[in-house]
Amino acid sequence: NRSIAPVTEPHLPVELIAIILKLRFPKELRWGEDMIEIYSLRLVSRPWKELIEGTPWFWAVISAYWPTTVIQDCLRLSRNHLLWITAFSSWADGDTEDVTNKLQLFQPHAARWETLDYHTDRLSASAAQRVWDILESPAPNLQTLYASLPKPRLSPAPTLNLAGGEAIRLKDLRLDNILVPWSSQLFTGLETFSLKIEGTVPMTEIVTIFIKNPGLRSFSLSFRSRGPDIPTLPASTASNPSHVTANVLEEVDLCVEDPRVASYILSQVFMPACRSLRLVVESMTRMNDLQPLNVALSQFFEKIEHAISQCGRTTFYVWPDIPHEWTIRAPQASFQLSLELSGSPLERIIECIRNITLASGSQLELEVYLNTMSRWIAAELGGWNEITKLHVTSTSKSYDDQEEEMVIFPDYLGQTRVESGSGLSWPFPKLQELDLSQLESPLLRLFDMLNRRYLPSSDVQSMEELDIPVNIPPRLDIRVGGMREWEDGVILPALENHRGVKSLR
Repeated sequence: NRSIAPVTEPHLPVELIAIILKLRFPKELRWGEDMIEIYSLRLVSRPWKELIEGTPWFWAVISAYWPTTVIQDCLRLSRNHLLWITAFSSWADGDTEDVTNKLQLFQPHAARWETLDYHTDRLSASAAQRVWDILESPAPNLQTLYASLPKPRLSPAPTLNLAGGEAIRLKDLRLDNILVPWSSQLFTGLETFSLKIEGTVPMTEIVTIFIKNPGLRSFSLSFRSRGPDIPTLPASTASNPSHVTANVLEEVDLCVEDPRVASYILSQVFMPACRSLRLVVESMTRMNDLQPLNVALSQFFEKIEHAISQCGRTTFYVWPDIPHEWTIRAPQASFQLSLELSGSPLERIIECIRNITLASGSQLELEVYLNTMSRWIAAELGGWNEITKLHVTSTSKSYDDQEEEMVIFPDYLGQTRVESGSGLSWPFPKLQELDLSQLESPLLRLFDMLNRRYLPSSDVQSMEELDIPVNIPPRLDIRVGGMREWEDGVILPALENHRGVKSLR
């Protein structure tokens, strides 16, 4: 600090120093370490001290995690500037009560709140009441509000009149385990809305949000129902067309336990500007008929067809313990779709994917990331003709698969199938590219698989003379990982020249 003063002080105007410091400490990325540095810079010289203490901008970002004296300095030196406030507390850190006490320091300044970001994972009954009183403080200048409370075990999520219902400038509202009265003025003029809730939420009120907020650009709903509150879906969009149009809505994220919730919202709200749709369904068993989901997605069919034409293959992730995911994503595509499904057999999931692709007029071609390989998954996936590229990243057992028999990869690819009327075939019959770079497997095992998967032409001819059709799969582009030294010199040349190998990397 002593070396800085004689260099900068005589030559740099105070206004230029202020600009440099503002670039060094942006409001969006202000951390506790930054405040320590700001305090230190006040010691460089008297002009620097006067500059920093006389610029309210430096003090307008405050965290309840900071010492009380620092918070008090920020509130005093920020003067009349609008405040960016963050308050995170964790039961594991044991700071819930301390953060709640510090949060009360901000309450008298609620009229200056511009951003309030409050998250906690544990609250005592007494602390909860104090937090609710603070969150309900009138904050007319609030523009961004994030509020996350612990998930209630028995009682419903609290309904609070956040910001006293007076935040007429609010643009960004994100709620986690907390509700606002549906008649609140907070639900007008929003550009971003996110709600994560468990309980009973009237779907008609959710749809009304799009009516009250014509400028909404991002919408996210994570909803688990505690009771039957799912409106009856229309039989088709032709008989009951979307009655709400969200003209500027670009991003939609729906995570629901019951697919009928997503179907209702998507069938009621027309989203012509949507460029990103993420749909997570935790229990496909609740939808016996896939038609309502097709109806709900029909407004996106043209975009889906265009996106698939741009990216060619779509991607399917097979995870051991989380929903399987199908995505349509390409850098040049103007629309991205992510569909995560669980609680349903793979055959029903592929049926859903095939229906969507067919209805959009597209050809389904899958690039699959395989993260688990129990025998039931292998038996299901191995028959999908749409899989042309396969990444095998792990075949270890998951917690849920401890009792499942696991198949050995790549041995599985060499297993012969005999089907009546179809002759001989092998798993993944249309596979063209195989990525084993993340799998620890000896090259000798890969060589053995190729010998069994790609029969010599003489064997094929002999079987065909016996009227046994042989469905030899396409040659493979193979990618492998680290090799042992002896494999590099012995097995690798044999693999590169194998009749079933198109290329080897």
